[in-house]
Amino acid sequence: MRIADRARRLWYRLRRAQQVRQIEHLQAAGMRIGRNVVLMDDVVLDSSVPWLIEIGDYCRLSSGTRVMAHDATTYLDLGVTRIAPVRILAGSFIGERTLILPGVTIGPRTMIAAGSVVNRDIPEGMIAAGNPARPYGRLDEMLARIARMASEGWIVSSEDINNGAVTPARIHEAMAQGREIFVTRQDPVSPYHVNLDRASLEKQVREAFATHFGAPR
Repeated sequence: MRIADRARRLWYRLRRAQQVRQIEHLQAAGMRIGRNVVLMDDVVLDSSVPWLIEIGDYCRLSSGTRVMAHDATTYLDLGVTRIAPVRILAGSFIGERTLILPGVTIGPRTMIAAGSVVNRDIPEGMIAAGNPARPYGRLDEMLARIARMASEGWIVSSEDINNGAVTPARIHEAMAQGREIFVTRQDPVSPYHVNLDRASLEKQVREAFATHFGAPR
């Protein structure tokens, strides 16, 4: 392994260890984080009032998400800062570079598109996007549509890609023929999981796949 590769891996491990310590500190200070939550790189969780933030089971916060439970806009003019709870309820997905402002409840099972600014509640089961974020569809309808696409396309395992059983050339060829490609993997655990319950996570993913596509291929 080249020195540059070793240095990158060491940097990643050190950075991730620092992130884990920060998350543990926020939980100790009162932030509520459920099971099998994914917090990707550069997620910012308001450290000034962590006890006002709740993140439910199976939520996923993508890279660059910012969750703010205080608003100091008025401090210079009024001498006060507003604080309010933020609740991201079970099974919700937050896209990259989303900003979530104080006093907001999202979900459960709600998807926020990348780059959104969420300044008001987004109800259960909705898809929302924009600045400010507004609902534009239902999550269950989107999932049904994508499940149909996957059933008609090609579902390939990441293990087959990694071991060379399915080559990039084959995938490019299939795409050139107009096929939709979807990837699954045997191990659903990510290094970004917080409060991991491996057994329940594996069961969730296994049952979800079987419900839509039958036994793993």
